Amino acid sequence: MKQVRIERSFVAAESLAELLMEEYDLGGDATCKLFTKMLRSQDNDHYQVRVDGQKSYVARVYQLGRDLHRTRDDYEYEMAWLNYLHGRGHRVAHPIARTDGGYIGLIDAPEGPRYYGMFSYVEGTEMPINQAGLYFRMGQAMAEIHLDSADFNTDYLRQPWDFEQLIDRSVERVKRNWSDKRAADFDLLMASADDAREQILSLLGNDKAPEVWGTIGGDFHTANTFVNQRQELSFINFDLCGYGWFAYDIAVFLLNTELLNRPVELSESFFAGYFSVRPLAPEEHESIESFMTLRRVWLTGTFAMSGGFAGHTFIASANREE
Repeated sequence: MKQVRIERSFVAAESLAELLMEEYDLGGDATCKLFTKMLRSQDNDHYQVRVDGQKSYVARVYQLGRDLHRTRDDYEYEMAWLNYLHGRGHRVAHPIARTDGGYIGLIDAPEGPRYYGMFSYVEGTEMPINQAGLYFRMGQAMAEIHLDSADFNTDYLRQPWDFEQLIDRSVERVKRNWSDKRAADFDLLMASADDAREQILSLLGNDKAPEVWGTIGGDFHTANTFVNQRQELSFINFDLCGYGWFAYDIAVFLLNTELLNRPVELSESFFAGYFSVRPLAPEEHESIESFMTLRRVWLTGTFAMSGGFAGHTFIASANREE
């Protein structure tokens, strides 16, 4: 019988529930349900965990770490940082300790080893995209996380959001999958990346000064922000955290929310909130546009990873006219 390579697998919800009851002190019977999602081979899998019928936790089975060059330290870093933020009073989905005192488990999946963990359940609804007051609080909360993280220390190593990660590895992924017919597009990608790199170096340098560089969330947006009935913001999904430029974190939020294409009072409210906690130097503020370019480059490289989407297209409607 010929061996085949498995690109993408999913853990059966019932099997994961049994595993979690063995590895965590849940205090009751657990059930799991995979959240509805678009299927991409690079995505993590998230399961809602109910204990005795109540919404209690969220379990995450991380994607195979090969394509992101991740080791166990990368995941341990995320857990340590979230515990630090939780301890400082920030409203984040924090990791739940296992019975052995750790926060990371390992599953022997068909495609290779995949790490997993469990997080607190965040109540509320997804942050609306059109309320200026919430954008003000969002800016405040992001700036507070940036400032508070200056005192975060850990022995775990995490890949930084530096030029190698944002540009070099991304371009290499794209190059492996780019067709000769689109050579001009690749040249444009390279030129845009190089220009953005030079702009950032001229504005901020490359010495990673603590005034502009520290631990960042890496993927702030309204889909990862929940609002409760008291209008308090809570944050989930810090899989892309790590050391990076604070201006990059802001650029990611602007792109994720398409904030620059929305009414100007929304972006003004966000920046007013951020500046009220952590004012940006003119050079740092100016660098945001270039970081938006690098985020686009990184996203292009991410979608060019091996595997890509776990499908080709949707099935056509039965009554579609030919």
